[in-house]
Amino acid sequence: MMSHFSKTSPAPITYGKGMRLTLALLLVAVTTRAGDLPGLTWMSGCWSMTAGPMTIDEQWSKPAGGTLLGASRTMKQDRMVFHEFMRIEQQGAEITYTPRIGASSKLVSFRLIKQTADEVVFENAAHDFPQRIIYRKVAGGLHARIEGLDKGKPRSEDFPYKRVSCD
Repeated sequence: MMSHFSKTSPAPITYGKGMRLTLALLLVAVTTRAGDLPGLTWMSGCWSMTAGPMTIDEQWSKPAGGTLLGASRTMKQDRMVFHEFMRIEQQGAEITYTPRIGASSKLVSFRLIKQTADEVVFENAAHDFPQRIIYRKVAGGLHARIEGLDKGKPRSEDFPYKRVSCD
């Protein structure tokens, strides 16, 4: 029987210093934790936006005890028309965003898929709408965005908050 493999091993592959450094950095990037909850401190505080007759206020706590807690309410002519409680929580290496809309909605979690120094993206592809929740630090404010497919069509909503006093 004839073998297709040589009985002698090929010469070992050698890498220059630049390639070794690149491989080492790649290994560090792959093994780094997906998220850093204390790195979301920039979300902490009080935020507000006005859209026509509506005012939306959102408030986030500082990261503590593995969580950030948030609350949002939408006012229209001195009447609350919508509210939401949010929790960003770290359990091990995983960070999730869990909103509770109203008092009786079913909890749905969104998993952290991207985090930079000024942006965080959560996703749940199985959710109806939205499938992604994005927060981005911008000059003087916080830009929130929800996006995904709604009844098979792309949809997004933007929330350009400005920092306000928490009193």
